[in-house]
Amino acid sequence: MSIITNRKRPRGFSENFDQSRKAAANEAINSSKNYDSVQSRGQFNQSPNLNMNINLNSSDPGLSNCGGLHLQSYGASNENALLEEDEDLDHEIDDVFDSNDSDVVFLEERRLKSSSYTRQQRNNSDSSHIIDRDVWEAYNMFNVNNADTPDSSITPLLAINQKKQRTNSLPQLPQARCFYEKIPNNYIIQHPKVGNIKTHVVPHKLNLPPCDDEDGHYIIKNNDLFANRFIIQKLLGQGTFGKVVACYDKINRETVAIKIIRNIAKYRDAARIELRVLTTLKKFDNENRNHCIHLRECLDYRGHICIVTDLLKISLYDFLENNKFIPYPGSHIQAIAKQLVRSVTYFHDLNLIHTDLKPENILLHDDSYQRKQLRSSTIVSSYMNLNLSSDKRRPEKAPKYSRILNNPLIQIIDFGSAIFDDEYHSSIVCTRHYRAPEIVLGVGWSFPCDMWSVGCILVELVIGEPVFRTHDNLEHLAMIEKVVGSRIDKQMVLRSKQKENECGVKLFTDNYRRSYDDITDDDFEDDIEILGEIEADDDDSLRLKFPTESTPEKFIRSVEQLSRIDLFISERIGLNINFDYSLSENYQNNSHIINFGNFTFWWFFIDLLRKLFVINPANRISALEALEHPWFNLGSEDEGTV
Repeated sequence: MSIITNRKRPRGFSENFDQSRKAAANEAINSSKNYDSVQSRGQFNQSPNLNMNINLNSSDPGLSNCGGLHLQSYGASNENALLEEDEDLDHEIDDVFDSNDSDVVFLEERRLKSSSYTRQQRNNSDSSHIIDRDVWEAYNMFNVNNADTPDSSITPLLAINQKKQRTNSLPQLPQARCFYEKIPNNYIIQHPKVGNIKTHVVPHKLNLPPCDDEDGHYIIKNNDLFANRFIIQKLLGQGTFGKVVACYDKINRETVAIKIIRNIAKYRDAARIELRVLTTLKKFDNENRNHCIHLRECLDYRGHICIVTDLLKISLYDFLENNKFIPYPGSHIQAIAKQLVRSVTYFHDLNLIHTDLKPENILLHDDSYQRKQLRSSTIVSSYMNLNLSSDKRRPEKAPKYSRILNNPLIQIIDFGSAIFDDEYHSSIVCTRHYRAPEIVLGVGWSFPCDMWSVGCILVELVIGEPVFRTHDNLEHLAMIEKVVGSRIDKQMVLRSKQKENECGVKLFTDNYRRSYDDITDDDFEDDIEILGEIEADDDDSLRLKFPTESTPEKFIRSVEQLSRIDLFISERIGLNINFDYSLSENYQNNSHIINFGNFTFWWFFIDLLRKLFVINPANRISALEALEHPWFNLGSEDEGTV
């Protein structure tokens, strides 16, 4: 699967933009006169692989309550302004993205400064509204990026004893309001894929003592001269690939980070792939606006390929550990999530898959913090529920203070496992806790595996620990079914068996379904019994064999401690949210714990998680679609913003 297409217009626009946009606007304007008769129009078609027809009359409860379907909404009072906007946009788009122009205009990343911003300057997801009436009203009430004051003539549809708040009544961090400007596909196509990167070989004396240990790692000694120009300051980390050190660059007079690859052929080959990836990332984003680690230069010193990058601070996991695993405030999770999803969108646009996203590979620009008194019940509840999935005891005392970052600005690192989607894929990638089900089943993986990892990261930032704490395939798949709330897709299981993957062959039942063509005359004693047999066999076919008599007791306990993602997250943060019921019904069950603004924030956060934790990768939300999720327009009053 490749994201490179022949489209030359920016995402969201079609060739018949003028007619379709105006027709859609007129329909929405007319429908606003009778709110109950609103009908769906158009398709959500941002991804080449996704065509989702929106139907308001769907009887599927998952669709009616999930808050995940989007509909552009325009008020009747904005009819003239909307039509003028269409004309301006058409001219602007034709000027910027002319199909005959090989140059590209990169729009500047902007921050929203005040409510005086016009529609064209609002956040990407401001034009998307939720279809459900109570969810739509809640979203409009707390959309901090909405420049328009709510129409007082619209009666709130929520059965709550609360005044209608201003749209900018809740705070939001700047990182959660940034734009992502998609690189035009014709611009990417015009540039050939980066080939092998030639590293500069640094000369050295031949009579020097050995510099490698028995495993091929470079021997690190503080204050030693490295590559004739760097002074080694300290070891930052070590892995199978090699070591990362902080060094002072005597030429540029600044401190940098150097990744020193092991002097072994296979690791040198892997380093050359990483150099291709880093060069590609820098080529299309020289100003580094998309939060991916920037390559400064590459060296070859005494058999070690060295990758020089900026020196950053500690990782999200290290900060969490130093903070005694007290979770991040919701506002910081939102700011980190926006940057993370934007980064994933960027390298997916370049046909790259990271394959190893995790908190350890997300570094902070600034790890300075303030020690603040905890007032959010959600953070306290998350901390008090720590270690439910392990043998450790839960904390006995509620924390009174927590470390709160001054600036949750991040960078994605470690592209050593990243690959281009049209090149060789190894069967197993990604750290276990963040591994997508398609990888476990061995049915092939692509861009969606990164989005599953994003969901795992966000959950860990909320609850303070990984949700899938396991190292066994059977336990992992059982956990996935419990969190998603449905069985592993039968087509994925069948494909896993066909590929003779160990998980598919050993961990799932066979396909017992009998078709009507296989039934002989001797089988017919009763048509009803035959039909019942087929349906029963179908229910039991291609099912995960969990638990069985031989299943370890600790596996059963760890799976029992999990529940569907909405129930699991809300319980850990001290709320009671069930997506089988409406937002207003859920708030009535939580109104004594949390105010409506913060409740709406967590409701939409869980809605995003439900779209990330989808077993079938074809139905999982993409990075580009996730950027448009309405959660990023909502604010939260917590330790990170107050």
